[in-house]
Amino acid sequence: MTPGTGPSAMEGPVPSSHGEAPRAPGASPASVPSHRLDSATIRDLAPEVVVSDLDGVLRVFDPALWTRLARRIGLPPQEIFRAVLGNPLLHEVTRGRATHAQWRSRAQHDLVALGVSAHDARWAVDTWAATPARVDADVVSALREARDRGIPVFVFTNGTDRVREEVSELGLDDLTGPDGTHLLNSAELGAAKPDREAFVAAHRRIEQVLGRPVPRDGVAFFDDSRSHVEGARAFGWTAVLHRP
Repeated sequence: MTPGTGPSAMEGPVPSSHGEAPRAPGASPASVPSHRLDSATIRDLAPEVVVSDLDGVLRVFDPALWTRLARRIGLPPQEIFRAVLGNPLLHEVTRGRATHAQWRSRAQHDLVALGVSAHDARWAVDTWAATPARVDADVVSALREARDRGIPVFVFTNGTDRVREEVSELGLDDLTGPDGTHLLNSAELGAAKPDREAFVAAHRRIEQVLGRPVPRDGVAFFDDSRSHVEGARAFGWTAVLHRP
């Protein structure tokens, strides 16, 4: 189970920055509503559709991973993080222009360039890629409750060509559909959050799946990335910064 591309994977001893767009001058953090994705929040918003991020909301990883890797290969956690989740190729991977396998290979190459042996670089990337995730049971419960009340639920992730397999391994097929109908994967959409094109493509896919128009403000979107929430709000979605 590959640790994801979202902000949650960068918590702990590594820098908190994850490539978000700079905040506009004068913008206040209070301008973005922050709530936990739970049944009460969904009921308060009364949306036509609920859209949840994957990493950092539904899927959670152990933030101590980077420290464990650092102890073995002798690089600071920040350097390992930059070689993997800060890798420039990830921009292409999450837009469907490169594969997960190519990303892993590039990460190994970049670790070697930092002085790590080829053996240790391969071990570090393989260990990262095999790190298990856990599902936030409370979030899953809230989404299933919304679905059972007749509210369509979608999962929107800056993902890779392996996301469908990973979602299935997590036991979330009932939320995304066994054929991935309710999975909005940036690698398949060809655009990634927080780019406006990603929200345009995701909204179009939602309407196609449901077979009807959906008002933008009728979509309640939960993400743990402030820039993703701001991008969604600029598009017109009712977006909320998820509090773990």
